[in-house]
Amino acid sequence: MRALKFIALCLLSLATVARAQLPMPTAYLATVDSATQQLVLRWQASTDTTVAGYNICSGDTCRDYAIVLGRFDTTYVCTDHSPLETHIYSMHTFDTAGNASPLTPPFGNMVLQADVPECATHVDATWTAYRGMPSGLGRYRLQALREPYDTAFTTLYTTDSLGTRAYSFDMLPGTTRVMLRVEASSCDSTLVAHSNIVEVLRRTIDSATRLAIHAATYDSVGNTVRLELDLDPSYTAAPYMLWRSIDGRPWSQIATMRYPDTIYLDRDINRFDSLHCYQLSVADACGLNSRYTEAFCLVVPNPPPPAIALPNAVLAGDDGPNGAFLPHIKGLMGDLYELTIYDRMGREVFLSNDPAEAWRPTTGTPQGAYTYALRLRYNDNTVHTYTGTVLVIK
Repeated sequence: MRALKFIALCLLSLATVARAQLPMPTAYLATVDSATQQLVLRWQASTDTTVAGYNICSGDTCRDYAIVLGRFDTTYVCTDHSPLETHIYSMHTFDTAGNASPLTPPFGNMVLQADVPECATHVDATWTAYRGMPSGLGRYRLQALREPYDTAFTTLYTTDSLGTRAYSFDMLPGTTRVMLRVEASSCDSTLVAHSNIVEVLRRTIDSATRLAIHAATYDSVGNTVRLELDLDPSYTAAPYMLWRSIDGRPWSQIATMRYPDTIYLDRDINRFDSLHCYQLSVADACGLNSRYTEAFCLVVPNPPPPAIALPNAVLAGDDGPNGAFLPHIKGLMGDLYELTIYDRMGREVFLSNDPAEAWRPTTGTPQGAYTYALRLRYNDNTVHTYTGTVLVIK
């Protein structure tokens, strides 16, 4: 009996030695596959020929989810574990005799959350810590793919393992969707794990469904343009904006509209202007994402012929109209206007492309004759050049 006990103790000792010598996995990850969005475990296959396979278990105390894999396996897809929840895993190797290596330290996946607050243009992102990175966790990178601009993920924010796992950023103008993920890498950058991908959309509460200009007619008696608008009666969160462009000049807002005011009379009509274009716009309830109708244009018929009056003298230093050289023009197209003033030596003293900007000689401007050159386009599409002299009087 004593001999049998000795043999059993020797066998137990040999098994203990075998377990101690069996290598445990050294490179292992819990990551989320960017293409399939499934939680995946990856590890480096052992080069030890005594290793017959691997065992994976879940939980801090290594219970449940016991998976046995072969020696040359390096990947396991956790199809029944959601990447939107954190999970903890451990691994060990085993040989054909049933001996097992020590368990790896627990390791687990990251979970990313992100959202756009209501009526905001910035994104708030937070994520859980990556647990159990072999050789230590080096850094996190928050990465984004903006649509329709980006073609690949780019890094927005980088922090080390002790840094804040939260970041806010503004969506670029025109961007409506952003895909986000977090990348965690080891200190030696040999291991890289990814979080789940979160899709963030620019949020709008509601917006008008009806937006149109039905008709625009000119009343020659009242010298008025009458606009018929189609507004959404159920939408009251934001007003409609009415815009106007005359003879190709920049758009300017002329009115704010709300249902049931669907008729607008534009009484600010200059008969020397010919082409009048109108647009209607509306934003969503957050005041974002404005939509515009197509331009609705009409030509004011039979405008009077263009005319111009040019001053021949100005008073230097006078703040009133007598101290300004400003051509008075009727029928200006607006896309071409250039006024230049020269002194008696031919030196340029004034240049403007704004029909409303006057040349005002100061008290320091020498008295005498100055030359002007004016080039412009009228609303009949003819280009004219005027030259002459103007006398500065003190």
